[in-house]
Amino acid sequence: MKRFLFVAMAVLGLQAVACGGPMDAGEPGAEPPAADVTAMSVCSTTCPGGATLSCTGNVCNAVQGQSVTCDGQRSDCPTLQTVTFYCEAGNTTLSCSGYSVQTLPPQGNKICGGVSCDGASTWCPAFTDDRECF
Repeated sequence: MKRFLFVAMAVLGLQAVACGGPMDAGEPGAEPPAADVTAMSVCSTTCPGGATLSCTGNVCNAVQGQSVTCDGQRSDCPTLQTVTFYCEAGNTTLSCSGYSVQTLPPQGNKICGGVSCDGASTWCPAFTDDRECF
C-alpha cells in the first residue's frame, strides 16, 4: 500500500511539472507589472446660439461661451454672421443673422431660393407669372 501511494504521488508530481505547475511571477504569461496611467480631462462650453464645444486632453481650459483649449489646440465658438439673398420675384432681399447661416438653393422653378439662420428658413416669394428662376 505504501508503495502504491509513493508511485501515485510521484505520478501526480510529474503531471504537475509536465502541465506547467504553479507559475512564478517572472514566467511568460504572468500578469505584467502595472503601467503608468495618464489622466485625461474633458473641457466643454456652451456657445451663444446653443452649440457645444468640447475637447479631451492632458491639459485643458474652457472660457465659458467663447472657446476650449486642450493640449494647446484651441477651438473657438462660432461668431454671429449675417446672410443676405436677392429674391428675383418682387425684387426684394432676405436677410437674417445667426451662428449657423446659409443661403438656400431654389425650391423648384418658381421659388428661387432663401436664407437659413440657426435652422430657421425663410424662402423668397414664388413667381406668380410664367417666369422661372435663372
